[in-house]
Amino acid sequence: MLYRLLIFFLALVSRALILTAVMPLACYAKVWTAKKLGDRTAERAGRLSLDFRKHTDFFGIIVILAFGFGWSKEINIDVSRLKNMKRDVTLISLASPLTYFLMYIILRNVGGAVLSISPDVFILQCVCAVLNKAAFASLFFGVIALLPIPPLDGFHIFYQFSWPKFRRWYFTNYQKITVWSRYILIFIFFMGSITDGAFSVLDLLGNLWRLLLDRLVFFGTGPIQIF
Repeated sequence: MLYRLLIFFLALVSRALILTAVMPLACYAKVWTAKKLGDRTAERAGRLSLDFRKHTDFFGIIVILAFGFGWSKEINIDVSRLKNMKRDVTLISLASPLTYFLMYIILRNVGGAVLSISPDVFILQCVCAVLNKAAFASLFFGVIALLPIPPLDGFHIFYQFSWPKFRRWYFTNYQKITVWSRYILIFIFFMGSITDGAFSVLDLLGNLWRLLLDRLVFFGTGPIQIF
């Protein structure tokens, strides 16, 4: 019973870390990039902030704390204020997922460094477990953000380099696409559970990204411990 309570507490701490530190930083990076490229729309809306309350709503907070994944408020970008729309939209869209990947690297290294101080100390094991769990979640937030599905950042990048016929089709069927995108995302989220762990798009993409990102992890290079 005590072990289960400990596991629950550590999971809650890792989710709180994602909510209060990692997600606000990713949102901040996107708003800061937009500002530097000429669009201050999100900044005027108060989104150039590391206060997690500026980037989430009540329901989003509950979902993240309860399940370990969720969403932030949409960041509005006025593309008419950008000098080079294709380039600038791409850079703005990359800011958030790249921040998540950077946090994965930092959290893995910090967690491994903490544990290396004294691997047998229980409290250090708990700290490392929390940081590794937060790193794992950060990695998948980045992976999800890059999916080419509206309204995710990956779709905005894809759209900038898409062909004219696709753009016309997208505008013509915008409402239907928005609805179906939600169903597709839900299916992707739960694909691992539906297939009883046999296949998951997120696991596949996450493992591919880890092949690259783990080259920058110098502490704790073993398997991530998921509690």
